[in-house]
Amino acid sequence: MTSKFSIGLAAKGAGWHAGADAVGGFAPQDPAAWAKLAQRADEAGIDVLTIEDSLAPLGTSASFDSFILTNWLAPQTTRIGLVPAATTSLLEPFHTATAVATLDYTSEGRAAVRLRTGGFADESAAVGREDTLGNIREARALPPQEFERLIADRFNEGVEFAEVVRLLWDSWEDDAEIRDLATSRFIDRERIHNPEFTGEHFSVFGASITPRPPQGQPPVFSLAHTHTPYRFAAVTADVVLITPETEGTLEEILASLAEGASAVDRQGSPLKVWVDYNILIADDAAARLAELEAAAGELASDAALITGTADEVAARILELRDAGIDGIRVRPLVTDRDTEAFISEVLPKLRDAGVEPAEGANLRERLGLAPAANRFVATPPFTANAAAVTASTQEVSA
Repeated sequence: MTSKFSIGLAAKGAGWHAGADAVGGFAPQDPAAWAKLAQRADEAGIDVLTIEDSLAPLGTSASFDSFILTNWLAPQTTRIGLVPAATTSLLEPFHTATAVATLDYTSEGRAAVRLRTGGFADESAAVGREDTLGNIREARALPPQEFERLIADRFNEGVEFAEVVRLLWDSWEDDAEIRDLATSRFIDRERIHNPEFTGEHFSVFGASITPRPPQGQPPVFSLAHTHTPYRFAAVTADVVLITPETEGTLEEILASLAEGASAVDRQGSPLKVWVDYNILIADDAAARLAELEAAAGELASDAALITGTADEVAARILELRDAGIDGIRVRPLVTDRDTEAFISEVLPKLRDAGVEPAEGANLRERLGLAPAANRFVATPPFTANAAAVTASTQEVSA
């Protein structure tokens, strides 16, 4: 197990700026483009590749389902962690649990998942669900208590979703498959456990149809911006992604995360904390940004933007490393251009400064996470009080 500074690449279609389609050369509708991107990041020693996903385009370039895409990329890569996105308000936890487990087998222990609760009207409309949040970006401009009240039920649903997913991953013990030809027994029924979960939003009785993933519990990522999402991350996630500068200073966010972990009584492995930054790397960064804005207006993102030369971007990342942050997830404004600049110009400077690819037999180890004991027979890597999230949001709603 390592404690090294991790580096993730967040791919979102042609890029994180709406003008990326006009100025970049990445074709998100072309599988070969994704294979080239994943292989380039893999060879460079990037630790994880996350794929943004939604059932509605949300103003971004069209792309593939992130689970299908990562499973297709798995045999074409060797080391990099593959992280699809699962929207808890639109998907079913049983299907998500088996999809991530399948990816873990396909990638030989390199799967993870990013849970997102969703919050856009177009997403709800795509599945015929009544929208309760309206325009989430406009909602975030509301007073904090009103915003927390608005998102409470969506996050309570997400907590149940995550709880079911983890129960299903553990529903098979590691040695449940016995494959005993002499007795014609394929599995040991005593080593398969029914979650028997009944909540407000989900009810799942039976065990998974997929054996326990190679990692036991593939890492769970969660992006958090405010108090309820911080508690959600403390209950559900192994890695939390935060956005300093847009949601407060780094110190303020770390204090809020600690408060959230205390509120839900998280015990065991602490949350790994990564920061999210949009990046634009060029000697003429201002001109490049103006080009993007001329193509499609301003950047619509919940993370701050680092622009500048490779030296400037590397220096900012090393500041985060030295502040004790566990990792960074970079969001290239233009997928092909800024990813290549990051890999060829910034990454060598980080390597020279001691930021090396982590080692380990699987993604959990490379991210510095504790081994995942099966909760049905042992103590899992961490525990937390899921009801505390519900209680906290109900207090806000009162």
